[in-house]
Amino acid sequence: MFKSGRVIFYSIVVVLVFIFLILVSKDDYAGSEMGIWLAILLALGAMLSIVVSSVIHLKNNPKSAKSLLMGVGAILVVCLVSYFISSGNLGDDYEKYNITTESQSRFIDMGLYLTIFLGFTAVVSIIVSESVALLKNQ
Repeated sequence: MFKSGRVIFYSIVVVLVFIFLILVSKDDYAGSEMGIWLAILLALGAMLSIVVSSVIHLKNNPKSAKSLLMGVGAILVVCLVSYFISSGNLGDDYEKYNITTESQSRFIDMGLYLTIFLGFTAVVSIIVSESVALLKNQ
């Protein structure tokens, strides 16, 4: 399986290089557009593989589903709270980016609040885990 996976990977890379060269030779800006679409495609592939591997893991280890569902539920609660506390104001800057409804503004605010919350949580968890490890080793 490992060897065939490597062959498939290199085949895909070679095909993408040929597509890139064909597109770049026709248009000056085609290469940049292809890069964006390739990044989107790779991100979607990564998300799909995460979901598939998670489902396979949950199928093999049903006891771990409880902690996964608690984590997903916590993120959903943070999203809902962030959505409802966001103001939804439409300032002058929003018009430049074609954001015209209060709902779009709330989703943007929700994403910002979620990013700040998850970043803060990550920093705090790193500090706490390192502190606990430091105290355990003494």
